[in-house]
Amino acid sequence: MRYIYLLIFIIIIKISGGQTETAIKPEIIPVVDSSSYIKILSEYMDTTFFNRYEDEIIKYEQADSAQGVPKEKVLFVGSSSFRKWYNIETDLLPFPVLNRGFGGSTMPELDYYFFRMVKPYKPSAIVIYEGDNDVLAPFLTPEVILKSFSIFVSLTKQYLPGTKIFFVSIKPSPARLKYLRKMQTTNLLIKNYCNKSENLFYIDITKPMFDKKSRIREDIFRNDRLHMNEKGYKIWADIIKKELLENL
Repeated sequence: MRYIYLLIFIIIIKISGGQTETAIKPEIIPVVDSSSYIKILSEYMDTTFFNRYEDEIIKYEQADSAQGVPKEKVLFVGSSSFRKWYNIETDLLPFPVLNRGFGGSTMPELDYYFFRMVKPYKPSAIVIYEGDNDVLAPFLTPEVILKSFSIFVSLTKQYLPGTKIFFVSIKPSPARLKYLRKMQTTNLLIKNYCNKSENLFYIDITKPMFDKKSRIREDIFRNDRLHMNEKGYKIWADIIKKELLENL
């Protein structure tokens, strides 16, 4: 894995002319077939590690094969902050919710699984939580994360036209306090991008996760200080439900 990360870092440096903080334009990219977006991602990173959560994806597909593919629900996709939201269906009533969070995924990996974890469900709306794990990798700069998000938007526009996308901001957590600045930069880039685009909505869940002294609250997290407990998810549920009610 270190070798893969090194390769990706070298590729990023090469693209940016030696500057890792280069601005990467997030314009909508025309995606003409199922392989072209992988080619686009490969311009920024080695894509060979994208299948590290294949076993989880297969389990979802097996369940869909046995029970039928659930369609026209509000699809929640992203990393473990969604995957571990065990009460999401009841927390977000009356919206019909389908949770397809997987592993400790990143935004590029969500792009990679678009045709298996997004398109088949023909969702009425898509809610994304990614970026929490992306910020751990130096090669996934805020600009590259934004670029990956723009690719997801492009895929959605082409294969699920008219579908609204909601991006849940990267959460602050005590375990990842040192990445807070990078998280905030990424959030701002994606917020500005959403504000300028049709059918894109940015959901800010960060403010109530701080106390009155501007410290990240400890009481809304599990023992790992990274994943939220039921109190934390209650905060998310109230904010996300409000956004869905206003925009769907």
